[in-house]
Amino acid sequence: MPRTRERAVEDLLRELAPQVLGALVRRHGDFARCEDAVQEAVVAAHAAWSADGLPQQPRAWLRTVATRRLVDDLRATAARERREAALAQHTRLFAPAADAPERGDDGLALLVLCCHSALSAASQLALTLRAVSGLSTAAVARALLVSEATAGQRISRAKATIRAAGGRLTLPGPAELATRLPVVHQVLYLMFNEGWSASEGDELLRPELTTEAIRLTRLLHGHLPSSTETTALLALMLLQDSRRAARTDAAGALVPLAEQDRSRWARASVAEGAALVVEALTTGPAGPYALQAAIAAVHAEAPSSEHTDWVQVVGLYDALLRLAPNPV
Repeated sequence: MPRTRERAVEDLLRELAPQVLGALVRRHGDFARCEDAVQEAVVAAHAAWSADGLPQQPRAWLRTVATRRLVDDLRATAARERREAALAQHTRLFAPAADAPERGDDGLALLVLCCHSALSAASQLALTLRAVSGLSTAAVARALLVSEATAGQRISRAKATIRAAGGRLTLPGPAELATRLPVVHQVLYLMFNEGWSASEGDELLRPELTTEAIRLTRLLHGHLPSSTETTALLALMLLQDSRRAARTDAAGALVPLAEQDRSRWARASVAEGAALVVEALTTGPAGPYALQAAIAAVHAEAPSSEHTDWVQVVGLYDALLRLAPNPV
């Protein structure tokens, strides 16, 4: 099979897996079992679609197979007729032809669920990559530069913790969501930073991680456009990522900001990021992400290092230090 066709199948599965997972968790409420069923369906879909081509309704195909796997799993552990009857009803509810649109907030709900406060930061990141990004355990391991066994353990522990905590695929109310947002932001920024400056491995940049972090932050911003720090976080990622092409030389070595070829910066990302900075700074109090994004915007909009408004940069760093002091 040509690599381009295989990549197209993989990209489609990464897009559909979180949608199908959201549908199953919303219906059944058991995150861990639903996630396992979807991953099994993804493996089956990759093999079938690569060999036979895409089905007429890929999402319905994937949802049907995942639901059957889930029902099989539940039946294997069911001990009473009442549960069998309920599972049969679930199967009828998931007919292959019913390719109805998914709930628009499922992606956000999954992201928030994966950032459950009962989980460690490492588990939150691994589970987000697995459940929201649609990556296999092996792909999560590669993204985090850990062994597949370690990634699998993190994911398993995270799912067990969420199950024990009674986590469900429901968006919390405004007050609770506001308390969860900092954790969600932290996970997204951690994902971006790992791609921007990999902590392990031979490559400085891991663009698959930065791209995924931006995609997920766009999703969050689309659902919560009034969240100033979400807007600012998206701006910061776009402005930083705009320099990706100029950040390393032909040998893969880091090129300092002052020496980068600014003609290689992605100007569309600079423009979008700068506009989001203005939006963040004018619609609410400036938080840490807003100040960092403002600093990035000053650099991104300067024609050269010499023409950078360094007085403004220092002033923004002073404000950031007062707001969120840290050793760096």
